[in-house]
Amino acid sequence: MGCRRRRKRLRFARDTDPLAYEKLIERLLASPHYGERWGRYWLDLAGYADSEGVQHADPIRPHAWRYRDYVIRAFNSDKPYNRFLLEQIAGDELADCENGPVTDESYDNLVATGFLRMAPDGTTANITNFVPDRLEIIADELNILSSAVMGLTLRCARCHDHKLEPILQQDYYRLAAVFKGAYDEHDWLKPNTEDARGPFGTRLLPHVTPAERQAWEQDEKQINDAIAPLKATLAANEQEFAKKHVEERLAKLPQVLQDDLRRMLATPAEKRNEIQKYLAEKFEALLRIDAAELRKIDPAFKKLGEESDQKIQAIDAKRKPVPMIQALWDRGEPSPTYVLLRGNYLTPGQRVEPGVPGVLTDAEHALVVEPPWPGAKKTGRRLAFARWLTQPDHPLTTRVMVNRIWKQHFDRGMVTSLDNFGESGQRPTHPELLDWLAAEFVRCGWSVKTVHRLIMTSSMYRQSSQVTTEQQRIDPDNRLLSRMPLRRLDAESIRDTLLAVAGRLDKAPFGPPDPVEARADGTVAAVGTAKGWRRSIYILQRRTQVPTLLEDFDLPAMNPNCIERPVSTVAPQALHLMNNAWIHDLAVAMADRVIAEAGSDVSRRIDRAYRIALSRPPTPEEIMLGATTLARLTERWTAHLMAEAAPPDSASIPQQAAARALGNLCHALMNAAEFVNID
Repeated sequence: MGCRRRRKRLRFARDTDPLAYEKLIERLLASPHYGERWGRYWLDLAGYADSEGVQHADPIRPHAWRYRDYVIRAFNSDKPYNRFLLEQIAGDELADCENGPVTDESYDNLVATGFLRMAPDGTTANITNFVPDRLEIIADELNILSSAVMGLTLRCARCHDHKLEPILQQDYYRLAAVFKGAYDEHDWLKPNTEDARGPFGTRLLPHVTPAERQAWEQDEKQINDAIAPLKATLAANEQEFAKKHVEERLAKLPQVLQDDLRRMLATPAEKRNEIQKYLAEKFEALLRIDAAELRKIDPAFKKLGEESDQKIQAIDAKRKPVPMIQALWDRGEPSPTYVLLRGNYLTPGQRVEPGVPGVLTDAEHALVVEPPWPGAKKTGRRLAFARWLTQPDHPLTTRVMVNRIWKQHFDRGMVTSLDNFGESGQRPTHPELLDWLAAEFVRCGWSVKTVHRLIMTSSMYRQSSQVTTEQQRIDPDNRLLSRMPLRRLDAESIRDTLLAVAGRLDKAPFGPPDPVEARADGTVAAVGTAKGWRRSIYILQRRTQVPTLLEDFDLPAMNPNCIERPVSTVAPQALHLMNNAWIHDLAVAMADRVIAEAGSDVSRRIDRAYRIALSRPPTPEEIMLGATTLARLTERWTAHLMAEAAPPDSASIPQQAAARALGNLCHALMNAAEFVNID
């Protein structure tokens, strides 16, 4: 579930129930962390990021996190995969979101379309907001869709007929026309919110649930109620100070003029005679003193004003942004779509209508476009495409998804070219099994969790990763799955496991991402919460500011998405785990946890450290080696602390030395190959 569940793994190993394994699977699938784990795989495919990319400034997408939360919730609830795709491709065409009430369903439908807003987008700046720039974004979105959902490589067909696949250039632009109602290079919505033309004149919509809107309004009211008396007090002080300074100015005038001006000031503006109106206009600069002028001429009022400003700013800083969502929707009748010769928008060719690759359709499976409801101001194109894509007998959709699930379990798909099921892709190693799983996927209501159960209860999944001589001879590359592959944890799981063993993992789900910061040592890290640090999926995914630990362990760059993560073995990984100050701090926190749980006995401390870090008890040899190591380290730390202390506190030094030695042992376990690999 994104980090090793070490205690529960040990409890399962001792469980004598014959159905213990099946019950364990059900507990894992029911865990709220299941969606965080498996949603991360989908976010890779979608190219999820919290920033626009392209520009050096890499502006933030402030509401992209709602799509991330939608994906996590969808996996946790086991939303049928066909519905999952319908919402992401055409959520705005499933119901009238513009005129109907906001419900949980309509909220999800719109937020889901964030899938089509994930490509890098530099059109915030005018210098990169020309038609060619917009066409690049559309091309990236089509690439994300085709590679993630369809398992096809379409990029080549943008400029010419595909050289390796039966996909024509016309097919590419017919597919582009499907999305033209929302992605029209001649009617473009910029990523920022400036120049919004009504609620649907920007990429951000105030389409949040009534409960969230009410909670925000309540917060606003509390803040405004707290600020109001401060402003009222300041206004009263301003009036008193201004009155005092006006009197001082009047005192310098002739008595007759003073009397006339005082009578004028005491008379309401609408009841003044002509002379009084003349006096008010002529002496306006003398008699009107605003707050800015008061702060210049009166130190006492300036001090009061600054104190009031500080209090107001402190309260105002607690304001939450107006709740908005990032979405995509049809904007009316789109401009025509043409085949662009050699991909150049300056050389349009034949006009084309919305469609799908000809090789994937026939008379029985044609794309039928119609309005989603009577009178809808929608083209209905994306909804028609989504329904075509989720037909039970579609040749690609289910096979592509089942193959991805298989890959995450076995480290290799039955089709190893995950984004290419075409002629130029790899043939499946087990075609009958792939077809059967795809059929079961549909038969069981497109349930992803059902596919997990089928795979995880199989004898193949429950194999050992140990290699026998016979397996090495017959299946050296494990293409036939004669054994379970040895796998390294991904970047997020390594970080989350480090936090979990240290007792510093904040399990709070959902919501805006945790910010990242560039530190003095040149590293980038997430900013912690009061309880520690949240799971890595909730860190701000900024394209130009990736946390160093995650980057070292192959967190991918989303340009535009990631089909399969690389797994490297490079020096910065070991150096980070060995030398980074944050890792050392976590090792100390883990040592404190071990001491709290195991007491002062050395053997019990070693046993507890192994169980926490590696999910197993230590061997007798490891206990002996650990005890010897701790004794030596304690001796060294004692000498070091005695030399540092002035005067030496001999009573507490042995305890401190033992704790620091245990921290060193915990740090060593964090650097063990067994800590970052799954066997």
